[in-house]
Amino acid sequence: MDQTARMILLRALPFFGGMPEARLSRLAAVARLERYGPGAPVAGPDGAADAFHLVVAGRVKIYQMGPDGKEQTLYLLGPGEPFCLCALVDAGAFPGFAATLEPSDILVFPAGDLAGAARDDPAVLFDLLRLMCRRLKEAMGLVESLSLRELPARVAVFLLHEAGRSLSGDTVRLGISHRELAKIVGATPEALSRALKRLAEAGYIVARGREIALRDRDGLAVLAGWAPGAARGAP
Repeated sequence: MDQTARMILLRALPFFGGMPEARLSRLAAVARLERYGPGAPVAGPDGAADAFHLVVAGRVKIYQMGPDGKEQTLYLLGPGEPFCLCALVDAGAFPGFAATLEPSDILVFPAGDLAGAARDDPAVLFDLLRLMCRRLKEAMGLVESLSLRELPARVAVFLLHEAGRSLSGDTVRLGISHRELAKIVGATPEALSRALKRLAEAGYIVARGREIALRDRDGLAVLAGWAPGAARGAP
């Protein structure tokens, strides 16, 4: 990807869209494109958080790992989504792990260059703050889901959230394996399969491989502990 292509890509993203052309050009010049195969580590606590990353193609998961090696997925990121945000204000270690779920292209920016852009253009700081607030809300929602809800309710929360982000209405097309989904909802793959079967038997969903049709969104909302009408406004 040459600098012109990087410029076109950056200009199309809300995070960079309002940036002056000269600054955008300098950022495109210092960015480097890295290509990863599936399951490749991208960032972790062992390395310094000295670069800002942006997914160009593919999918990346952000996760934590317990002392026993058990993973808990925190975020799934697709094209246009940044990570290693702390690098802009904190040169310490990355507070988790990032790895690809499929072949992925990632743009990497030296943190100092992007921090300079933020100092020159306060709108960048507001965009960063907005994004970090959204990630914090998502993380708090995940903590609540894992600690206060049974597994079928956690699966219902995930499905409603994905349906709210999707353009395909009441159909959720999983871009991840059931094993990866199990890591998100805090379960084993076997327990996840049983939970999906229970939801299907109750008439909430129809599951066909990685495609799940939501037959009763209001019922799922009640199971998740939401008000029924909230199912249509899932984030």
